[in-house]
Amino acid sequence: MFARRLAALALASSVAACASLAGCAAPAGEEEDPSVSDGSSTGDGTSEEAIVSEHSLVGNELPDHTLALTFDDGPGPRTQELAEYLAAEGIHATFFINGMHVPGHQAALDAIVGRGHILANHTQNHLQLTKLSAAKVITEVTQTDAFIQEVQPNGPWLLRPPFGAWNGSTAAAVNGTPMKKYVGSVFWDIGGELTATSAADWACWGKGVSIERCGDLYLQEIKARKRGITLMHDVHNKSVDMMKYILPKLKADGWKFASLLDVPSIKRQIANVSAATAAPDACSSSTLGRSVPAGSCVQSRNDTKWHRCDNKEWLDASGPTDPKCTGAKFPL
Repeated sequence: MFARRLAALALASSVAACASLAGCAAPAGEEEDPSVSDGSSTGDGTSEEAIVSEHSLVGNELPDHTLALTFDDGPGPRTQELAEYLAAEGIHATFFINGMHVPGHQAALDAIVGRGHILANHTQNHLQLTKLSAAKVITEVTQTDAFIQEVQPNGPWLLRPPFGAWNGSTAAAVNGTPMKKYVGSVFWDIGGELTATSAADWACWGKGVSIERCGDLYLQEIKARKRGITLMHDVHNKSVDMMKYILPKLKADGWKFASLLDVPSIKRQIANVSAATAAPDACSSSTLGRSVPAGSCVQSRNDTKWHRCDNKEWLDASGPTDPKCTGAKFPL
């Protein structure tokens, strides 16, 4: 199950890789963001396994050379600046906010919506939802929803759980309340891990990687994946500078930028949002954009593998002829 497959956020292997990378050390005199100056790892990140979960909405169906930009954990000191910069470049991004950071940054929310970006829910306190009671899950989503409704009263309603941690129980908790209006779990394709060939901005700043080197690693991963949803964190000052470093390079290389609402998996889910509460033991399929009953088997668009719905959770299946696939079969 997705919850059991969540990766630990320790980056021992990434640190080893970083030691061999040119530019990993921060340039002399370069200040760390206050939030990471103590070496903390503020951000989101999970393993590659989590990306292929049927619970998660990803961007691998976007056209070639197309990205959807997303930013987590804000609003921060430079979120308004970033929103204005991207809008001036003709890009509409999505900002997944933590409600605890809103006080003192209302102007940033106004700028996000006023500049045509999407404001989205990343919960109130950035807690791992799969470790919380159903009541606490609802509180985390509802508190941030209040901030979003104030400036974006007609939606859209998009949810990204902290660390990508999402399972059948958290989905059932949300779908049993007015928060069922939210579409999620919105995951990412790019920006989840710091390695020799990819980057996660929060990990870069915690490990002393320079803005340029971190940006180059993002560009390397983007080029390798060819499309997808990118993850960065606007709560970090260096992430804003890095976005300004890589965007001209992406544009020069012909990359296009889509709204998160144009990501096919998200479009399907939005079109069928009312179907999320179909049955108490149903599973929400990112491939189909709706719920399916227990026993159903779906071939995932994320990884072409088969998954079986078992009491709100997606389990691996051997294929459509798996004897445990007692319900409907949905091949690609």
